[in-house]
Amino acid sequence: MPPRINLFTVGKALPGFRPSSSCAVSSRFSINRTHAASTVQAQRRWNSSKSEKKDDLDGLKGPTEDPLPHVSEEAAQMDKILHGGKYEAAASPELEQGTPVAEILQRDKDALKHMPKVMQDQLKRSSGNRSFSTFTRRYQPDLQEQEVTDPSVAVVANMINQVNQEVAELHPGLKFPAPESLPKTENFRERYDPLLEQFTKLLMRDGKLSKAQKNMSFILDHLRTAPPPQPHPKRRLLPGPPSPQLPLNPVLYLTLIVDSVAPLIKIRQQKGIAGGGAAVQIPVPLMQRQRRRTAIRWIIDASDKRRDSSFAQRVAHELVAVAEGRSGVWDRREAVHKLGVAGRSNLGLVTQRR
Repeated sequence: MPPRINLFTVGKALPGFRPSSSCAVSSRFSINRTHAASTVQAQRRWNSSKSEKKDDLDGLKGPTEDPLPHVSEEAAQMDKILHGGKYEAAASPELEQGTPVAEILQRDKDALKHMPKVMQDQLKRSSGNRSFSTFTRRYQPDLQEQEVTDPSVAVVANMINQVNQEVAELHPGLKFPAPESLPKTENFRERYDPLLEQFTKLLMRDGKLSKAQKNMSFILDHLRTAPPPQPHPKRRLLPGPPSPQLPLNPVLYLTLIVDSVAPLIKIRQQKGIAGGGAAVQIPVPLMQRQRRRTAIRWIIDASDKRRDSSFAQRVAHELVAVAEGRSGVWDRREAVHKLGVAGRSNLGLVTQRR
């Protein structure tokens, strides 16, 4: 088997395969020299080239590059143009603000000679001091003691006296009259009608007041948009506006419905008054809030028997039925009043026991 030949070691062993370093160095230097020569020639060519456009661009200036002359130089030029340099020494620009005209005219003798006669008289009269004072008087009472001759001042003084008299008539510590009590619509806690608030609280379930308010809003909208009620000949509402006008004011409409079916009394069962353990029915009068609460409870209980889908819709239809005398709430009211009339005789037993 022939021996292996390593080609990488052949160059080290045989000098014929190794390239000469002098050739590599010379070739490297030759490349660098040619590159440097080309760059030097290009640089010399660029530096030696003359461009007329470059000089032209250096000579051009923008509209804001030319500096403006000083104020004194401008004034001297204007004097030279107008007067031919006649007042060059005296006509220096007035750099300070508020320079009197007299000082300017004193520098120009011709202008001082030909100026108007009025100005000449003022210059002769002026002594260098003001003829009036610029500070207010310290003693104001002296002015009040003087007689008032201007009628406008007298009118203003009269108005001030009237205001002072009105303030004296008010309570001490008040400059203007005390404000009146706020109306119910502007009071946060009493901005709703009492019946409306009571009805809303009784509609509430599980403490959800916002839902009860939405139901109350739906009920009022139904009363407003529903056709006017047809009154029953025997079950009429309390005196109020005519039935065609009731939907125009749904709050008043609701108030009349509730107050019309509200009972005047309630029946209380009391034992031991007549002797023994028998209960005796005693009529007890109710306050307005109690009467309304009982009527609202009856209306809500009667609405549960309806087949409408929503709770608010059932209550609204029941209210319209009460207004037209078709609801069973009227029967409950009549029954309570009959028991009260029958139990009037039992009131004497209560007084005897006391």
